[in-house]
Amino acid sequence: MKITLYKTVRIILLGIAVQLPLSCSKNWLKPDPLSFYEPSVTFTSREGLEAAITSCNRNLSHVWAGEAAPLITDLIFSDVAVIGTTDKSGPAQDLNAMITPTSNNNDINTNKVNFFWFEGYKGVKYANTIISNVDRVPGLDSTLKNQMLGMAYFHRTFRYLWLVFDFGDVPLLTKEITTPKFNFRSTKREVILQKLVSDMEFAVAHVPPTGDFGMVTKGACQQLLIKCYLAVGEFDKAIAVANDLINSSGYSLMTEPFGTFVNPMPAVHNITRNVIWDLHRGPNKSIATNKEAIYNIISREEFSNSRQDMFTMRMALPFISGTGNQLISTPSGKPGMSTSYKLTHDKIDLRKTYGRGVGMLRPTWYSTSTIWDDTSDLRHSTSTGNWMRMEDMVYNNPSLLSSGDPYYGKPLQLYNSAGKLLVTDTVRAWYDWPHYKLWVETPRSETVDNYNGGASDWYIYRLAETYLLRAEAYFWKGDKANAANDVNTIRRRAHCTKMYTADEMTMGKIMDERARELYYEELRHMELSRVSYIFAITHKADEFGKTFTVDELSRSSYWYERVMRYNNFYSKNVKTTYGAVFTVSPYHILWPVPQGDIDANREGRLNQNFGYSGYELNQPPIDNLQEAIDAQN
Repeated sequence: MKITLYKTVRIILLGIAVQLPLSCSKNWLKPDPLSFYEPSVTFTSREGLEAAITSCNRNLSHVWAGEAAPLITDLIFSDVAVIGTTDKSGPAQDLNAMITPTSNNNDINTNKVNFFWFEGYKGVKYANTIISNVDRVPGLDSTLKNQMLGMAYFHRTFRYLWLVFDFGDVPLLTKEITTPKFNFRSTKREVILQKLVSDMEFAVAHVPPTGDFGMVTKGACQQLLIKCYLAVGEFDKAIAVANDLINSSGYSLMTEPFGTFVNPMPAVHNITRNVIWDLHRGPNKSIATNKEAIYNIISREEFSNSRQDMFTMRMALPFISGTGNQLISTPSGKPGMSTSYKLTHDKIDLRKTYGRGVGMLRPTWYSTSTIWDDTSDLRHSTSTGNWMRMEDMVYNNPSLLSSGDPYYGKPLQLYNSAGKLLVTDTVRAWYDWPHYKLWVETPRSETVDNYNGGASDWYIYRLAETYLLRAEAYFWKGDKANAANDVNTIRRRAHCTKMYTADEMTMGKIMDERARELYYEELRHMELSRVSYIFAITHKADEFGKTFTVDELSRSSYWYERVMRYNNFYSKNVKTTYGAVFTVSPYHILWPVPQGDIDANREGRLNQNFGYSGYELNQPPIDNLQEAIDAQN
């Protein structure tokens, strides 16, 4: 058979694209252009270098923005949420069956585990291209050069932090790869973490403290360095950096209302102005008076060429009404809800008041109820309008008016007086949510049904998390009094009256406060995996009295203890209306390395994680930094 050598197949391996011929001749290998990061184009001026950094910022925002944002996948591998889609097969609910090395793990309808692998290494590639070519820019003084290097180190470290805590031992890449390479090797996580620490120390020393909103600043680098210090057990250094960021860098918690007050639908859901509501309004996130914001996504309606819709309401709110679906009935048995613009815009418009949710991200009982231990907490306040319960929503289907149903405009009920369930799917259509966090104005959808959550700035880092990171560092050192003080600082801002004592302080209390404060902001799975790793390297007992080892984390971990105690869907193997059963296993603390990359890496070995097919073929990972650097040649 004659082989046509010009026919090729494109393979992406660790974010590096190459063209392979259908024959086996290596002479036909050639690198694929690195988009606009082609060095001869980009690295000829300071402006080109800055444009490359800006693009790194924008690519990072894809974790939080867009329909079925990858953040949702991270959250469902934790104690706070699951996938709530219940009308079809495919969503990542039965994790034991759905999450494999060969699964479709990068799809809007299933999950985006592979996003974190592919986009992680794509971000590493872009950062390395800047790092390897910065010397090509003529006339660049050393100060500006080091600033650009520091920003690139930030982006590389941000990606590697999720790579090592989502996938474990992975290849370390510290420079631009300019030729096809098929002999990558996995490097031990602890080796990579040490490199991240040194890179971020450089970044903190050289990146300026101020810059345009959305750009990496010294404060963002300090926040990331704190996480790196924690991960390697350098708790005193973590505290020192946190002290500087909190006390000496111009940041402060917002404790009073500020900026623009938005009260979108006062006739249906009135907002009493408060600091928590103002803090999370898009127009207030990146303004000079907001001293809490450290590093934000910048996405505005007026930026028509670059804006990204957040889709927060569509993804994270209950699915109360759909075409042909009687999800919520009145006690009279009639369809109770409508999110139609045509039918409700001049009546009770729940579509615009809350958004048209589809229930993709379903919070757990832990995140909507268990953690809320203070009735004064503004973050859980229904009286101010910050928090929303289903029982505070009203029946709004206009057909109820024409039929004379007395329940139009009355609060929803889960059961009628005889105890009959009035909701056909309580997984997808009945749960509480933080209205203050998820409501995003959607001006391009004023006259359509899908009011989903439009373009908006979004927090990646803010000072509230810095306090909680410092609390964590104090906890690891055994200083529970100072840990409690930092947690209580965040609670005090939220108007809580219940404060924690040193005797009450556990890692669980800190993780609970993170769940209250950082829902839909933090990468919850990554953070729990990071904390689990620290429990293993310190051999410190968790609040359940258990200790762990690094080698056995895929069998026993703090992450798994919390998931099985607090994620009621996984722990109880809840069954959806479609028939899927929620399952999770200890090995899901780490995700599967995509089999396609393992196969494409034909001259080396990318190790697979325990619990997944191919683990038995693993080879010892690189265990020192110099060997990892040499292995890139």
